[in-house]
Amino acid sequence: MEVIECKTHVRCELGACKNRATKAVKFDRVGIRSRIYACDKCLEELHAAIGASIVPKSIETAKKGKVKSK
Repeated sequence: MEVIECKTHVRCELGACKNRATKAVKFDRVGIRSRIYACDKCLEELHAAIGASIVPKSIETAKKGKVKSK
């Protein structure tokens, strides 16, 4: 999956947005319509939503593994 610059003049496909798309999300191993077109504002909102649901654990809060003694 990769995010590329949008070279065509298409509308943003996320929600009821009526802005022009500036970026396209290109998927691997998908059929003919393998891109989602989005404007910068919608991409920022999507990034914030994904970041809120997928938060990496910090080193301090991660559980320590058990050490096997010989």
